[in-house]
Amino acid sequence: MKHCLRYYLQGLYLSTVVSGVALSMSACFSNSARQSASPLGATDSAKVAITVTDTGCQPTQLTVAEGKNTFEITNNSSQILEWEILKDSMVVEEQENVVPKFVQTLKADLKAGQYEMTCGLRSNPKGTIIVTAK
Repeated sequence: MKHCLRYYLQGLYLSTVVSGVALSMSACFSNSARQSASPLGATDSAKVAITVTDTGCQPTQLTVAEGKNTFEITNNSSQILEWEILKDSMVVEEQENVVPKFVQTLKADLKAGQYEMTCGLRSNPKGTIIVTAK
């Protein structure tokens, strides 16, 4: 009887863990789907596509308008990475834990000027973001 109870409890624990993971994953995916499905309005940001590989970013230089911008970061590298916008070596915005073969978005309200962007590994060259005044 003790063995049956132990196996029952182990099965119950395992199903609880699996259910919890499934709920967490569905919450993440439904949240990202909600964000990308929103209609564009006058106050929404421009979308800019960035692809990160094992050797850097494509494109390596961007020009965007001052104000709200949405960066869609595609990780085509072999590692989980973070993508950052830097101003004078200070992090202005960052998107952490971008998983290989996934796309994540980063919304940034940028002022006119020149910024750097990190492109995966620290050994990779940094890219440039030029923000033009409106």
